[in-house]
Amino acid sequence: MGIRLKQEITANWLAKKMGLQITGNASLIIRSICPHNDAVPSSISFTRDFDGEVFPKDRVVFALPNTNLNIDCKIEATNPRLAFARALNILKHEPGFILHQKLSNISEDVRISSSATIGEGVKIGCRTVIGHNVVIYDGVSIGDDCYIKSNTVIGEDGFGFERDENGLPIRIVHIGSVRIGNRVEIGCLNTICRGTIGHTIIEDDVKIDDHVHVAHNCHLGQKSLVAACVEFSGGVNVGEQCWIGPNSSIKQKITIGDFAFIGIASNVTKDVVSGVKVAGNPARALRVK
Repeated sequence: MGIRLKQEITANWLAKKMGLQITGNASLIIRSICPHNDAVPSSISFTRDFDGEVFPKDRVVFALPNTNLNIDCKIEATNPRLAFARALNILKHEPGFILHQKLSNISEDVRISSSATIGEGVKIGCRTVIGHNVVIYDGVSIGDDCYIKSNTVIGEDGFGFERDENGLPIRIVHIGSVRIGNRVEIGCLNTICRGTIGHTIIEDDVKIDDHVHVAHNCHLGQKSLVAACVEFSGGVNVGEQCWIGPNSSIKQKITIGDFAFIGIASNVTKDVVSGVKVAGNPARALRVK
């Protein structure tokens, strides 16, 4: 469903607001913001290099002027990602986003340190423990029997920018959140960033050591183990029951298959096939003796 707007707008209204050319059905209604690969009717997204792709009907897409798209409505931009970032900043103020409910839903048997900070619309399941100085931002969801250790921050904006025509970094508004399953353990001094549009997801029974960074839109599969000082860049997808060794760094949008093993201090720059062990800089498959 993406992130819904407080009030529907038309594609023509947004294009005029941004001073951009529009082709196709300019009166098409926009009700939500969606990732490109998970868009719904009456939504807006962006694409840069999908020439000739067939899109679902009733969608608005920021795209290059000469891109051959089979789509109902296109807002033309020489840098679609930058245009999308600017659109988010406009829509944040007018008409605004429906991000979460104001009231939190926290089970009565949750143990929360008096020094922790809990935002609006947060959900925390039964028997979960929240340690000292933990910060949980608006809209975050945490399941049952979780343990969030001291000084961890969950749900703050990630590191997302696009440079404008003068090289100035323009912040991409992060309007997703974080979804944490049941029996998840997150160590001290972790940072778990909210999704840009969709959510950052940590599935059931994931265990994360201290000093780990999980960037926006990452997805950690169930029962995976993440050792200390690991860095996941944006959009990393980790399968089930993986081992991610200490001090490893995972490039953005990498997929790590189920049961994979990432050795200590590995620099993972390519997808890792399920069940394979890799290590090194750059990480390579280990020989099986």
